[in-house]
Amino acid sequence: MQIPTTKREWLYAVVALIGGVLGGLAGGRLSSTAAATAAQLPQRTIAAQEILLIDAKGNTRGVLGLNKDGDAGLALYDHQGKPRIAIQISNDEGLGFKLFDPAGALRISLMINSDQIPALRLYDSQHHPRALFGVDPDGEPALDFYTQEGKLLRELP
Repeated sequence: MQIPTTKREWLYAVVALIGGVLGGLAGGRLSSTAAATAAQLPQRTIAAQEILLIDAKGNTRGVLGLNKDGDAGLALYDHQGKPRIAIQISNDEGLGFKLFDPAGALRISLMINSDQIPALRLYDSQHHPRALFGVDPDGEPALDFYTQEGKLLRELP
């Protein structure tokens, strides 16, 4: 860098310095105003394959995402990280809503399978299906009871 020696060179250096300072101040004001305005406006769209809900301790409490097949689902977890509620949409399994007990075992399943057949299933704590209430493809209701081993105990009607 060369040091200015004439009055003209000094004048150019001072003008350039003042211009740089004023430009920096103006640019900072404009960018902070634009950022503040953008921060006030809510986003209309968020694009993601997974959204995690994380508590203050860093534990995952919920997941909204896609599985490996691209099926959407929502899962909510308790303070111990056990699943408590799940909603899933799948081409293979249909639409489902599941409730889990505090140990994380599936206890209630409400599904509409890919053939549009609705079914409510109740499970014991060992994940054995014990009761089923559904409607068959012909519109006939059914109520089934199962043994702990999974054998059909009684079917109504």
